[in-house]
Amino acid sequence: MGLRIVQVCGLWFWVAAIFFIFVVLNQYRNLQHITSVLPASASHATPAVGLTTRDRLARAELAWKSSVTLRHNMALEHPQHPKVPFFPAQQMSDFGKYPYTVWDFFPATYTCPHDIQRVGRLGDGGKWVCGMSLFEARKAPGTIIYSFGVNDESTFEAEMLERIPSAHIYAYDYSVTKFGPQIPDAYLSRAHFKQVGLGDKDELSRQPQFLTLKSLMDQNGHTYMDILKIDIEGSEYAAFDAFMDSFDAAGASTLPIGQVMIELHIMEGSDIDFERFSKWWERLESFGMRPTWLEVNLLAVTLGQGKTDPRCVEYVWINSKDEKNILLQEA
Repeated sequence: MGLRIVQVCGLWFWVAAIFFIFVVLNQYRNLQHITSVLPASASHATPAVGLTTRDRLARAELAWKSSVTLRHNMALEHPQHPKVPFFPAQQMSDFGKYPYTVWDFFPATYTCPHDIQRVGRLGDGGKWVCGMSLFEARKAPGTIIYSFGVNDESTFEAEMLERIPSAHIYAYDYSVTKFGPQIPDAYLSRAHFKQVGLGDKDELSRQPQFLTLKSLMDQNGHTYMDILKIDIEGSEYAAFDAFMDSFDAAGASTLPIGQVMIELHIMEGSDIDFERFSKWWERLESFGMRPTWLEVNLLAVTLGQGKTDPRCVEYVWINSKDEKNILLQEA
């Protein structure tokens, strides 16, 4: 009886061993198949550990290029191209199977190669900054920041001045006469404010005056800005067009900006349609600007003013071409 039990147990051992070997071989074949159908760049990818900034930028560029192809394909497939519906407030049947917003076509697919941190208050007013730790560690030269659209909320500017000892901020807003109360007196020597509006042309006879971004840089003797923050309620398209015009005329291939935090608006009655938006956005991309972050501003929706469309989105772009950009350096 004991011998029979030993024989049975031995038989089950060999059955279990053969089954285990079969499972391992089957999993190995599956892995081989998966690897064989992956693109070479994916199946033989370098591990992410130890990547340099240039490695990260190269990978980010590939991801961005892929999203551009998807953008164009999705627009072409839409039956109303190029007048793709901006917002999905209507019934889905009004424009086909998928209710797109314009923001769906322009995702932030380029990776910030360093840390990205939110600066300023939560909600409307705060901004995301790519490479904040690099700016904090910077000694010289000083960090130049331009800020348009101050109103009475200056938590972003106050925190940037506190955390970046080398920073000087040049702020402009035609609707107020000074920074908000959040900036302590100790930082005011590095905080420069003018009651001026940002426009697509210089209007010196207007009160308050409106000037182009290029004219303001010339006034300040600046040829480069590290950070540009813009929140000017829909006027950003014309203002940036004028800025790009000035560098197009000079034959420049990139813009003298390291990164941009901008709130894009598409308001009711605006002349910004899908075609206009696409050309404007892709013109920025042609100068090497790449979208790395977005945050939808739902203030109009949550206030319950009868608006159900996400008409304002905060984007962060970084300049992938300009060698002056601190973000292209190693940490």
